[in-house]
Amino acid sequence: MKPFIIRSLLLNATGALLMGIYLIINQRTETVHRLIEMPEWVPFWPLMTVPYLLMLILPWIGALMLKENEHFYQYLVAVSLSFLVIGSIWYFYPTEMTRPATPEGSLYNIHRFLIAHDQPVCIVPCGHVMGPIVIIYLYAKEKPQWLLWMLSALAIGIISIATTWQHRPIDIVTGSAITLAVILTTRKIVRGPDYSATT
Repeated sequence: MKPFIIRSLLLNATGALLMGIYLIINQRTETVHRLIEMPEWVPFWPLMTVPYLLMLILPWIGALMLKENEHFYQYLVAVSLSFLVIGSIWYFYPTEMTRPATPEGSLYNIHRFLIAHDQPVCIVPCGHVMGPIVIIYLYAKEKPQWLLWMLSALAIGIISIATTWQHRPIDIVTGSAITLAVILTTRKIVRGPDYSATT
């Protein structure tokens, strides 16, 4: 039970810190943002907000369930370092994208909730792929038989990022490349404490 409690505390602390930093950057009303445009061929599907939000939640749950302690600590380090790089770009290169109005109807309430709390900024690059890509990499090592459906879920999530007009496809590619580079950098150096004697 001790490893689970420690993991929960570390995940919550890391998540709260990263979210706090993101909100500080996101809510800077005095900053002049560079306006960018979504390519015309990308549709606007606000109902994809549900899989979009799941991309934020499921990796944290998956991190708690990782079998290897070393993989859990690599998750924390890789996500944190990816956020450091991506968040620095948000801060020093602030961008904004005008999004279409949310359609009428109760089906779109979750999208209204999202845009009410998340300003249309921090577009370049995409940060929502950090957790999913890291967790898929780690589970591919522990549960390689899951890789196909995990990649399928990632594809749906990536589509949801673009079609809710949170980020452009090029921003998703850029954020993914940064995350993959961090994974390759940290895969040999991350070592967490050994709890085998207490489990």
